[in-house]
Amino acid sequence: MSDATSIGTSRASSLKSSAFSESTKLRVRQIDGDECWACGTEPPHICHVAQEDRQQASLWVELGLIDFPLTSVLNAIPLCLSCHDQFDCLNDPGFVFIPKDLQFFIEYELKDRERRKIAAEKGVILKRETPTSEQYKMYQVSKGIITVDAIGGQYLPVFLKSYLHRRRFDFNIAQVLSKPREWHGAPLACLRRCIQALGSPRLGIVNRDSCLKLRQLYDLYFFDDEYSPSCNKLPDLAVRSEPIDGGQKRQFDDVTPGDPHSAKRHQGPREGGNNSSQDTTTFCPNLLREVRAVWSLGPDVSTEEAVRQFAPIVTQSLNSSHV
Repeated sequence: MSDATSIGTSRASSLKSSAFSESTKLRVRQIDGDECWACGTEPPHICHVAQEDRQQASLWVELGLIDFPLTSVLNAIPLCLSCHDQFDCLNDPGFVFIPKDLQFFIEYELKDRERRKIAAEKGVILKRETPTSEQYKMYQVSKGIITVDAIGGQYLPVFLKSYLHRRRFDFNIAQVLSKPREWHGAPLACLRRCIQALGSPRLGIVNRDSCLKLRQLYDLYFFDDEYSPSCNKLPDLAVRSEPIDGGQKRQFDDVTPGDPHSAKRHQGPREGGNNSSQDTTTFCPNLLREVRAVWSLGPDVSTEEAVRQFAPIVTQSLNSSHV
């Protein structure tokens, strides 16, 4: 299949899917800036990170890997038309982005498996827990990689094809742009796209170390885990979504890869600069099930507050469109 055909197919699929609300688009521009996250081109499209393939997305939900609406800010990134097309090219992407510290996610999953194993031995089946954007951010803060006011953890832009300003410069522009930068969204949305990209040999050629770690994560997430509810062979055991200690899913301000579940809990409901709650759920039509609610604006925000919050980014977008 040619690039054009693949891009056209993916774009047609994207058009059929549920679009982001205007408030979500504005919120993403407010957090990430009104330019392409990958190359800096203005103005950007607000794009889905995890594609809205209902069957695949539902499988990820069943495995405890997705617990947020696919039309929320946690699944959104600003990209220009060229980077968007290359990112959406499922069979042979020209651009993806990868969490800078993949080892954090590997060790988090290993620790969570041990947690589920201990609970199963006591007759309780726990659902998988995965790192939130806040947990990944605070881990990097604890390592001195980013500051506490960062919008999220760091991710590596990976350009798998030479599609940016080809033969216009006497230097490699992709290399200049391939520096770690912050992103506000859900790490598992990013990892889902990265794992899809493993089907292309380009990723291993461009970034071998990341490719090997992504394959390790793939094995951890999808190889049979006897302590996962979806694979459990003991139907008489109760299934609980909360951790063993009865608390809510944790958000940490001191996370170490060796022991992510033992860190101090990070207070506050905001994740990636957004309002979200582990206790409030909403029905996601793309996943056909309840997921935790994530709001671009809080449910109690007035019209006046919304206008005041988004006015600067709306003005900036209008000015950019008239340049």
